Amino acid sequence: MNELQNALSEVIESGSQANPALSAVIHNYARYHAVLVIFGGLLVIIFAWLSIRFWANFKRNSMINKSKWSFEKKVYFSFGIISSFITLLMALIVVANATNTFYPLHGFSLFIDSFAISDGESYKDEWRFAFMEWIRSGNENIPAMIQQKINARIEFHAAKAIVCGALLIIFVTLGLFLWNSLIKRSKAMGSKWRYIEKTYFISGIATVALSLLLMVMVVANTQGAIAPLTAFLVGLSG
Repeated sequence: MNELQNALSEVIESGSQANPALSAVIHNYARYHAVLVIFGGLLVIIFAWLSIRFWANFKRNSMINKSKWSFEKKVYFSFGIISSFITLLMALIVVANATNTFYPLHGFSLFIDSFAISDGESYKDEWRFAFMEWIRSGNENIPAMIQQKINARIEFHAAKAIVCGALLIIFVTLGLFLWNSLIKRSKAMGSKWRYIEKTYFISGIATVALSLLLMVMVVANTQGAIAPLTAFLVGLSG
């Protein structure tokens, strides 16, 4: 058992005041997962609402004939499936992270198993050693060298979260325009698509994929900005 695991055992046995440094790390770890709980909960609400809207539009949209769906009906069906899947996935993520938010000790004790220092010297081992020395000291104040890394991570992740958030808004807006335009064109032209309709379709699929990717990046970088110490430790794990 390494020094960090020993320190954690002391906190479990003696209470959160036994080691102020480790207590600060555990609180940061809980905050790291709380971001996922909060953002995940918001996404559950948003995608559940979208799912209801898509399925309602799907049922309301008429079929071309008994065996053929209209393009609009296919679009609502596809988006209904996607939004329902994301709703269930985010609900699962919220439940999983709620445990680490309200009861962080167990999750953190598993997380630190990857912090054993190897026999050989490496860049990660130097930072792991510095981190363990801080935990061993019990000082609540973060050492300057670690604090510099944390401050750099705050700036880095905050900037990425803002940029990704702006791009997310742009791609969602563009996606709405493309799919609405494509539905209108399909009503007017039927199944005869020209080059522009095919371009809209491919671009629309791309906006959906990029929007989902940017959504993940916004949440991940918000985690790094709000709980930078845990994000720093995640980078040192493995």
